[in-house]
Amino acid sequence: MITIAITDDNEVLRQTVAERLKEDFRIVYQASSGSSMLRFLQANRSEVHPEVILMDIAMDEMDGIEATYQVKQLNPSIKVIMLTAFEDDEKVFNAIKAGADGYCLKEERKEKIVNSINDVVNGGSYMSPIIARRAMRFMQEHYTAPEPAVGNPLTQREQEILQLVIEGKTYQHIADSLFISLATVKTHVYHIYEKLQVKNKMAAARLVKEKRWI
Repeated sequence: MITIAITDDNEVLRQTVAERLKEDFRIVYQASSGSSMLRFLQANRSEVHPEVILMDIAMDEMDGIEATYQVKQLNPSIKVIMLTAFEDDEKVFNAIKAGADGYCLKEERKEKIVNSINDVVNGGSYMSPIIARRAMRFMQEHYTAPEPAVGNPLTQREQEILQLVIEGKTYQHIADSLFISLATVKTHVYHIYEKLQVKNKMAAARLVKEKRWI
């Protein structure tokens, strides 16, 4: 049976959720705050951790978004479903960025909540349709297209070689993989650093990342 935990600072709502789900899942812990849930996880071995945490967003001691982020840092294998009354567009988006595996409204039918838990345990994700629409709209409204890369002084071959250098490949490995001589690789790297006006691969990496040249 799938193990779950419930985090909600409203005891009545928390108990209501637990009562609705106790026949379908084994509830291993109930927390009144995000920090309380984290303390439980930190105090117990990963084998004792729930497979899924149902997480409310609006909690005083630590909100569900921050708690989700910290849960994922502590044990990335734990699935987190935001089970909340909140439909705020930005909160939805921030919960997703924090690592939430699903987003379900508390007023959903029990079957929907049960399905959402089963979905995330099996590697999927679940989002209430109304939440999915709002999240999509929020991302569309706040999306800013990246500026096209301009002014890149490197040739295609130089970009290819620099990428391999940044990845930590040796000059000999680069020569072998590109079917060119070691001397040719060294010449390319010299020209790359000269064009970028840098002295090492770290400085080159920072520059091309900032300029979006590779």
